[in-house]
Amino acid sequence: MDTRTQTTHAAVFASVTELILRGGVPAVTLSAVCKTANISKGGLMHHFPTKEKMVHAFVSQSCDERLEQTRQQLANVKPGEGRRTLAFIDALLRQPAMCDVEESRALSAVMIALTQGSFTDIGLRYYDTLHRELKNDGIPRSIVNLVLTTIDGLWFQSTCVPIETVEKLARQLRGQLRRIVHDVVRDKQQLLGATS
Repeated sequence: MDTRTQTTHAAVFASVTELILRGGVPAVTLSAVCKTANISKGGLMHHFPTKEKMVHAFVSQSCDERLEQTRQQLANVKPGEGRRTLAFIDALLRQPAMCDVEESRALSAVMIALTQGSFTDIGLRYYDTLHRELKNDGIPRSIVNLVLTTIDGLWFQSTCVPIETVEKLARQLRGQLRRIVHDVVRDKQQLLGATS
């Protein structure tokens, strides 16, 4: 994607974010995006011929960016003994992005779009990728699901509760999830020790 296209997409997605925050996915119309992004209808339709494709691209890019951040955060963490799972928990809950005003706004728009649109393909791809990133870490899939669901629940709460509450919950949940992972690893090691 060339620089001009990237600039256009960034302006369109910023507009989509604001419109979703103001009125949900129904507020995202081609005319409204043209007005807020300061782009002609022809220019917009060159990139996104329909509202559905535009919102789908917005959600897809947002999820891809989050997955890339996760990959970078876990890049140097060797799988096993829950290390990657713990690093994932720390990355998302130590200084949660949902407490950053700008990231929180973008996140809220994505969450709203996910609940109001038909983005099953993006959701499945997102969670499959996260599971692959945490695979072979010595943690049962059920615990990985618990971690992902807990963090997603906090992300969702961040759309409607004060930042101070989110920060407090993030600290509490980080400690509890870390204890669960440590307990699972310890129990597994004890079981392996007892059978050898």
